[in-house]
Amino acid sequence: MNKNNYMNKKELIRQLVDETGFKEREVSITLDCLLCAIMKELASDHSLVLQNFGTFRSVWQVERPGRNPKTGEPKTIPSRYTVKFRPGNAFLKALNEDK
Repeated sequence: MNKNNYMNKKELIRQLVDETGFKEREVSITLDCLLCAIMKELASDHSLVLQNFGTFRSVWQVERPGRNPKTGEPKTIPSRYTVKFRPGNAFLKALNEDK
């Protein structure tokens, strides 16, 4: 993992290569296809449920007032779609095993 305490896409690909023995190119293509499929499903206003992992769903956020954090100037945040993720029970259990 890099010094920023997060894993980037390239590091994820390397880890999957090490764990599966597949070629880096194959893993990269597979990951890109997976991410594209997730985005297409959410863009068509569907939820995506990955058993034992969690649920992704698109949510419409209405226009709302906000502020520029640097200047404090009032600003309207436009309405838009965003993504919500709810982890599954197995995910939460694995996340909290060592705690």
